[in-house]
Amino acid sequence: MLSLFAGAILFALPVASAESSIGTLSVFVGAAQVGARKDVDEATKVALKAKRNAAKEARKALEKELKGQLGKKRETWPPEKDDQLYALEEAEALARADYEYRKIDPKAIKDAVKDIVKSVQGKGTAGRKDRVSLASSAAEADLVLEVLARRSEKTLPTQFKPDWCYVYFSIGPGGKMAPSQFAKVPRDYRIRKGFGWGIYKIAGPSDDAPHFRFESNNLMTSGAWGSFGCFGTAANAASAGVAKFIEDNAAVLTASE
Repeated sequence: MLSLFAGAILFALPVASAESSIGTLSVFVGAAQVGARKDVDEATKVALKAKRNAAKEARKALEKELKGQLGKKRETWPPEKDDQLYALEEAEALARADYEYRKIDPKAIKDAVKDIVKSVQGKGTAGRKDRVSLASSAAEADLVLEVLARRSEKTLPTQFKPDWCYVYFSIGPGGKMAPSQFAKVPRDYRIRKGFGWGIYKIAGPSDDAPHFRFESNNLMTSGAWGSFGCFGTAANAASAGVAKFIEDNAAVLTASE
């Protein structure tokens, strides 16, 4: 089954443009143009859930097998074995995202774009992202952060507001960066644990989708989370994530072709 987010188109949110400088890349923050969807039909929902569960079980089975053979310290495994498990982890993350983001609210996506832009600008408690300058269009940007969807959860049915918030987004090349340059970023790149913000890599680039996909949330290393500022904190994590992406990959993103 194809991803529910295939073929997304950018929505341009005008913001003040800025020129790239050393250590800084220009980023356009846009929204996927997708139609509103309250949910998928029951047959599709069942199929997506089955795919998610099957991917999870496949990953768990291989992980158990490899740990039994090679020990629990994954960093000591042969690279090909680590890659084998990583492929199933990515398949599980994609299947989970397809299931969790069955419902699409275009307004929520646009709101997430606005929240991320504000966060990059350092408004509120986010802190300015010095490695990111905002571009006014995808054509004028080095990178494009595209919001694909947004969702929330309540841990208790008695709560009035959600206390878990998530933003699903991608990072890919903008008009100022050649796809071949962006492709130098290792496909298995991921934001490491201990970063300080809640963010998880969903998938690396592929022939069909030449960009990285991430999911950010409102959990911070401090353990702070909850309904207050839920969506804003998830947006802060996304903006911090693109800044970290630039920091970690600056050498290859700015190297001469």
